[in-house]
Amino acid sequence: MTDASRQARMDAAGPLSLVADGPLQRLLCRLHCSDAALGRLGRRVALAMALLWLPLLVLSLMDGRAWEGAQVPFLKDVDTALRYLVALPLMLAAEVLVHRRMTVAVGKFVERGLVEPAQDEAFRRILGAMRRAVASSRVEALLLAFVYVVGIGAIWRQVSALEIDTWYGVVENGQLQLRLPGLWMQWVSVPLFQFLILRWYYRLLLWAVLLWRLSRLPLALQPLHPDQAGGLGFLSQMTLAFVPLLVAQGTMASGWIAGQILYSDAQLLHFKLDLAAATVVSLCFVLAPLLPFVPALADAKRLGLSAYGALAMDYAADFQRKWLVRGGSPSPLGDADFQSLADLGNSYQSLSNMRVFPVGLRLVAKLAVAFLAPVAPLALTMVSADELLDRVVSLLL
Repeated sequence: MTDASRQARMDAAGPLSLVADGPLQRLLCRLHCSDAALGRLGRRVALAMALLWLPLLVLSLMDGRAWEGAQVPFLKDVDTALRYLVALPLMLAAEVLVHRRMTVAVGKFVERGLVEPAQDEAFRRILGAMRRAVASSRVEALLLAFVYVVGIGAIWRQVSALEIDTWYGVVENGQLQLRLPGLWMQWVSVPLFQFLILRWYYRLLLWAVLLWRLSRLPLALQPLHPDQAGGLGFLSQMTLAFVPLLVAQGTMASGWIAGQILYSDAQLLHFKLDLAAATVVSLCFVLAPLLPFVPALADAKRLGLSAYGALAMDYAADFQRKWLVRGGSPSPLGDADFQSLADLGNSYQSLSNMRVFPVGLRLVAKLAVAFLAPVAPLALTMVSADELLDRVVSLLL
């Protein structure tokens, strides 16, 4: 197939992005805070700060609890700072990276010939269904309703909120009584932040559905492809696009743990199981969508080894008859038969190394490091500054 015909097929299918549409995206475009290519990231970050974080600072200053006046003043609340000043911009930045990688990744199914021309109509139907799901107003309305009905009371008040005197409220008779900054946090900052998180989970769900439906097509996987994933190795780059999202999740976990350590007499080691579970769950969100390709890759590897094994057996028998049984030519040096035999062995070894999962362990490790990296500084809470300095000096001197 020529490059022109492949490009024509790609143009007919059209690009797909799971992050460049939807009611919120259309609203941001009207506000000139975004465009079709998810540009103007700085404006979106500034708008998010103006709605979710800046009012909390202003109201805390007015309430006299910005720097002092409570056990946890606003400017000393590590959890709030990391959540709105670090995690939130990272979630918005992840949209840009995922958009750019996804439009390329989806096109690779046609560009590499994984989807054959006979399946073009089914391929276009799948992409069309995904575009409609992304643009759905009903889903985002349900997510927004969920965070206001469940997210505020069942998640924030009972899980995240500290049970001590803070900048956003005081505890009286075992109940959290919100002050003015706390009311803004409850009705604006917390639900909108939770909405953005759930919106990301919905996008990951759509990504999983897309890959599941594509995996059901009779893909033309190539067991000898150098990416050792049957030609699906480009999904590794797509998966890496979720790194900013994983860093954002790790930052949120780090902020919550830091709050417990600083104000609830907890220690980092108390959360080792929580961190392990959170890491596994976060990786599953990113990697689980690739699982539907496992059966097809396993079949391609099995059939490839069988067919290539038969070819190698025939070639090895012919080689033996020519060079070992009948003596062959006086000098085998430089003969093409020997190079072909070596190439055959290398190809068979490459086929044996083919993965049945589209990504390798090295990438999985990178994703885990991305989630845990924001938690690493909390290790300093286990050692005093003086003790750490003494250890560093002893190691260097």
